[in-house]
Amino acid sequence: MDEPTTQYQSYTWEDENGGRYIVLYPGNEEADEEGKARLRAMGAREMAALRAEEEAEQQETEREEAQQDGAPPRADRTRGGRRRRSITIDITKPTPLPGPQLDPEWLRTWCEETETALAGFTRSFAERYGFPPGENALAPATPHSRRAADALAELLPLPADLATLHQALAGASLPDVDNGYFIHAPETVAAQLREYGVPAVDGERLPLVFGSDGGGHLFATGHTGRVWRSATASVDGDFELVAETLEDFLRRIGRLIAGR
Repeated sequence: MDEPTTQYQSYTWEDENGGRYIVLYPGNEEADEEGKARLRAMGAREMAALRAEEEAEQQETEREEAQQDGAPPRADRTRGGRRRRSITIDITKPTPLPGPQLDPEWLRTWCEETETALAGFTRSFAERYGFPPGENALAPATPHSRRAADALAELLPLPADLATLHQALAGASLPDVDNGYFIHAPETVAAQLREYGVPAVDGERLPLVFGSDGGGHLFATGHTGRVWRSATASVDGDFELVAETLEDFLRRIGRLIAGR
């Protein structure tokens, strides 16, 4: 039996110092003003604790550097340069999301076969359509993109298969495949999460927007592993099911590229 899902709402604001907050809370309705005031107070406490921890880490780093250099810590050293300017709080502290997980070996093979198919797709594109193609490519994961994926996982519990995808791909730009497909880089996913929160998709816990099409419609996935497409170019509209799993979604893209 499938475990019951929890629908989440998100509330976002900025403080007077430019700190940005996203609080995720269960329920189907937006919090009232009193509830938002409680959430802001919670956010302020969490941010204060976070900054105190970062300050302590910075001071410890300075002490270690001073011991290595044989000199006292520099009084003019700028502290807090690595401070996070955004914080996300899930007031229910959920465990990592259950659901299907991509097989890394299958994903590696899919990337190789798709890159090969893209080469043929690009060569024959102008002959078929009468104009040159755009830049259609997969971007393999890099140390930078994997660090960004790790940072994203600190913001929100990730669907297992999306976490696997980010370990293999930094993103994909396929503007000429069907109506266009784009798999967003982890830092883009995080930026959109900070800006817009999570969309409301019936039956999904914390669905996360991870891609888009050529019309700006958004692709999201959640704890069930299903892939959803927004009805409009916005997280605020309805979402329709387009694939039962992320693997099915990627297979469909591969077939379109290969012309099958």
